[in-house]
Amino acid sequence: MTGQDAMSEETKQIQILHAPTEAEPFLVVDKPEGLPSAPLHEGENSALTQAMVLFPKIAAVLGRKTVEKGLVHRIDTATRGCVLIAATQSAYDFFLRAQEEGAFTKWYSAKVDYVPKLFKMVGGFSFPPIETSDITPGKTIVVESRFRAYGKHHVGVRPVTEESGRAALKKSGDKCYRTEITLKDKDTAVCRITAGYRHQVRCHLAWIGLPVKNDFLYNPLCNGNFSEKLCFTAYKIAFPNPSDGSLVTISLET
Repeated sequence: MTGQDAMSEETKQIQILHAPTEAEPFLVVDKPEGLPSAPLHEGENSALTQAMVLFPKIAAVLGRKTVEKGLVHRIDTATRGCVLIAATQSAYDFFLRAQEEGAFTKWYSAKVDYVPKLFKMVGGFSFPPIETSDITPGKTIVVESRFRAYGKHHVGVRPVTEESGRAALKKSGDKCYRTEITLKDKDTAVCRITAGYRHQVRCHLAWIGLPVKNDFLYNPLCNGNFSEKLCFTAYKIAFPNPSDGSLVTISLET
């Protein structure tokens, strides 16, 4: 990271969408693009680090990793959107169980490019489950796959199905992930998931020939240009309240 990049990252600040209360012991923030969800090491700038400055009590929560505290889920650094953080240990433990039971729903909005036959242009993709030309505005399609890490340093992922071949199947996990995709117009897609894998939505969109605009990992039209903003937003999340199980839905203002 250059000095200019670090300075730019430092200026990116979370916005509070929901502050924790006794009845609703969780925090939801709007994470700006370019800011990591969690630090790699204690004290590094991130959405979680900034949240702990505003609400110090959340630092007492023990997460999967010590540095992640009560962070319930991540979104990619390049993605703007809703991030949920548990404010108490009991809330965090509740959220983990709720995720395993499929009680979370997340929505994403993407500006997309139309790239038929992308799977032939970008390495590692198998034949997609639907032709790009068959995807029309207003029609919801479901894309499902397992995933495997892909590329140098495993920076990306690729979908894996029974047709992917023995080598790909051996490298993939056992769980199948589902993305519901609705094309609102010729260049805007809305996606819904209940369980998420790293880059799941971005990869599934690319697989069917609708890669996110400026996605240098999955969109061959980027031509190596890393400077453009990723046109991808995690704009809404729904989950049960740890206090009483009631459904909570929080979204960004659009």
